[in-house]
Amino acid sequence: MEDTSSNSLKKKRRFESLDILKGLVMVIMVLDHVRDFFHADVHTFDPADPILSNIPVFFTRWITHFCAPTFVFLSGASIAFVASRKTTSETRAFLLSRGCWLMICDAFIVSFLWLFDLDFDLFILGVIWVIGLAMVCSAFVFKLNSRILLGLALAIVVGHHSLDFLNHDNPSLLHAVLHQLWKFEFGFGAVFVAYPLLPWLGVMWGGIVLGRSCLTMPVDERLRWMKRWGITLTVGFVVVRLWSGYGNSDPWEIHPTHSGTLIDFFNPSKYPPSLAYIAMTLGPSMLILTQIENVKNQISQWLMVFGKVPFFFYLIHLLAIHVFAIPIAAYQGFGWDAMFLDEFVSLDESLSGYGFSLLGTYLIWAMLVVLLYRPSRWWMTYKRNHPEKIWLSYL
Repeated sequence: MEDTSSNSLKKKRRFESLDILKGLVMVIMVLDHVRDFFHADVHTFDPADPILSNIPVFFTRWITHFCAPTFVFLSGASIAFVASRKTTSETRAFLLSRGCWLMICDAFIVSFLWLFDLDFDLFILGVIWVIGLAMVCSAFVFKLNSRILLGLALAIVVGHHSLDFLNHDNPSLLHAVLHQLWKFEFGFGAVFVAYPLLPWLGVMWGGIVLGRSCLTMPVDERLRWMKRWGITLTVGFVVVRLWSGYGNSDPWEIHPTHSGTLIDFFNPSKYPPSLAYIAMTLGPSMLILTQIENVKNQISQWLMVFGKVPFFFYLIHLLAIHVFAIPIAAYQGFGWDAMFLDEFVSLDESLSGYGFSLLGTYLIWAMLVVLLYRPSRWWMTYKRNHPEKIWLSYL
C-alpha cells in the first residue's frame, strides 16, 4: 500500500501535468495570434490553402489547431476539480456566474483587445465565450454519472454533423450559436459567432470525465485509460479523414503536389469543429498527457506558470501583441491608426504589404512569450497568496 506522502505526490503531479499541457497549448496559441498580427503572408493567402501555401506556413497554423480543443477539454477537467471541493449548490452557482462572466468578457473585453475599437461595432463570440456558455450548460449536468456524461459527450461530438444539412446562407441566430459560423448585422453593430456551442460542449463534458479520472483512478490505471483513448482518437482521425464522408465538414482531395495533398488532408474543418478535427487534436493531446506525468524541469515549470493563470494570460497576450503591432505598423508606413480595426487584422486588405517573414514572426513570438512570463508568475503568486479573495477565481 502506498503511503500518504506518495499519494499526495502523485496527486500533485497529475494536476501539474494538466497545467503543463495547458501552458504548452497557450504558448502555441500566442504563435497563432502573433502570426495574425505580424506575418506578411496572412494578407496574401490562407495558410491552409493547398495551392498557395507551403509546409512551413501550414505547420505554423496546423500546430495551433491543438489549442482550442485542448483548452476547452482541460476547462472541463477543472470543473471536476471545483466540484470535488465545493457542494453541489456552490459548484452550480460558480459555473453559472463564471460562465456568464466569461461570455460578457469575451463579447466586450476580448473583442476590444482584438480590434481596439472603442465604438464596439463588432462583438466577437470566440473561444472564451463558448467556454462560458458550455460552463452554464454544465451547471445542470456535472453531477451525472461519468458513463452517462461521456456518452452524452460522444453523442454531441459525433452526432452534431447531423445538423450540417441545416447550414445555409441565412441561419437564425440560434442555429449559428449552436452549429454554424456566421456574422450577423444589427442596429447596434455586428455579432460574429466564431465558436458555435456544438460540439465544444461535448469536448468540455469529456474533460469533466478526464478530471474525475484524475481524482478517482490510480495513476497507472488512469494513464492506461488515457493512452487507450488517445490512440483510439488518433487512429479514428485517420480513418474518418480517409473516408472523407460523415465527420468531415470539409472533405479533402488529392492535389497535383504532395504538399498540397498533405495540407488538405491535415486541415479538417474547425468552424465548427468536425469529428475529424476533434479526433486529430484531442488524441495526441491525451497521449502527451501520458508522457508528461512525471516531467519536472525548467521548461515544464515555465509552462506550468502559464497553465495556472490561463484567463489572465489570454488577456495580457492579446493586449501585448496588439500594442506591439501599433508602432510596427507606423514604422512600416501604415500609420499609427492602422491597428485600430473594425474587423480581424488578417482580413483587413488595407494592411496588404505589412508584416514580416515567417522567421521574423517566430522571433516576435519567442520574445513575447519571454516577456509574458514575469507578469504571469506575479499573478499566479498573488492568487496563491490571497485565497480569501473570491473574485480572483474569476480571473
